[in-house]
Amino acid sequence: MKKYVGPLITMLAVSTASATAAAQDINISFRFNDPESQEMRAALDQFEAENPGVKVELQTIAWGESRAQFLREAAVGEGPDVVHIAFVWPRDMGAAGALLPLNDFLDNQPIQNGFDDFIATELAVGADGNIYGVPWTTDTWAMVYRTDLLEQAGVTEIPGTWDALRDASRKIHEETGKVGFGFPAGSASSNTLWFLANYYWWSNGPALVVESDGGGFETGITVDQIVEAMQYYHSYLQEGHNPEAMLGVNSWFDPSILEGLTNGEQAIGIMPPQQFKQILASFEERNPGVEPPFVTATTPGGPEGPKTHLGGRMLGINSNTEHPEIAWKLVEFMTRQEVLVEYYGNQFPAQKTPLQSIEFGPALGGFAEQLTLARSWGAYSDGPAQIGSMWDDTGRAFGSAFIGEKSYEEAATELLQSVEDQLK
Repeated sequence: MKKYVGPLITMLAVSTASATAAAQDINISFRFNDPESQEMRAALDQFEAENPGVKVELQTIAWGESRAQFLREAAVGEGPDVVHIAFVWPRDMGAAGALLPLNDFLDNQPIQNGFDDFIATELAVGADGNIYGVPWTTDTWAMVYRTDLLEQAGVTEIPGTWDALRDASRKIHEETGKVGFGFPAGSASSNTLWFLANYYWWSNGPALVVESDGGGFETGITVDQIVEAMQYYHSYLQEGHNPEAMLGVNSWFDPSILEGLTNGEQAIGIMPPQQFKQILASFEERNPGVEPPFVTATTPGGPEGPKTHLGGRMLGINSNTEHPEIAWKLVEFMTRQEVLVEYYGNQFPAQKTPLQSIEFGPALGGFAEQLTLARSWGAYSDGPAQIGSMWDDTGRAFGSAFIGEKSYEEAATELLQSVEDQLK
């Protein structure tokens, strides 16, 4: 005999079912380091719509703090489930036990176009053979020039050498009173000087780390060559066309630099494409209908030509996550081409197939050309020295020389000795 179920019992059953469903909601977190937090929130909303019962908290943090903060959290069993990291961090973080190996996910739950379609995958593989990250976006750095200030100063050609860049920077300051080549000269963690130093070294031949003939790794630079780079960048500060205030600026995306290029107080900068796109958008918003006075170009070159790094971002999963399957779903979702196009268009996808369909346009022409000249970190990431440590040591060495705390030779010797010790 069918038992009668009255309205009260029915309501209680529905209420209980709803409570059970709510209790089964899965909550994960995603930490994001770039400025497009609003766009990322919209992307996460779409992910939640595609995965009922999953809620994703968006956490934001500055790049300069992100690496150390995540390593501290992961060491005590905390931190976000999915983390946004630089190309060169997965190995160090994997070795530290902070990231979850992704091999099984990649084998059993294929990702868009397959893992082999991603670029720089060697940077995601640890010494133990495990894969600790999925390349998400790629970029490199290029020079940005304000054509109106170059014209006012009588600079008729885009500088092709390091000396020509300094001459142009000096002339702009002398003729217009504006900042010439304004670059961050601060020495804090995740500083910009690391990139500037390596671009200078690579284009002139040396490198901080190279493969040795015996199959290991060694330093490929002398104290004098380190000193040369220190003196070169310091000269901008000493001559005044890069203001001393830049000693307190570490990030290439610092508002003082972006605003200076936007409002015409600075003539030359160096940055990844997403920062340049921010400058373009700000200029067009303030000056509707006015042609933006910007051009992008490759970095200056030495005997080896213009050299920058093949950069980008990866996604990793915290080894402490309680929901690895859901975290992987989010990684897979974020690497879809449509997500990058709709929500994260300031970066280029780190996959060969979608990269082939990109229209760079005239404003980004310098980045398109520089991508063809960019090199991987190679021996820097293959060897035992951690890029994060060398990065910090380089910033400290340059900073101590800039402020006169140490002589160029002392600072350069300490940097070289530190790298040699790490390579042992």
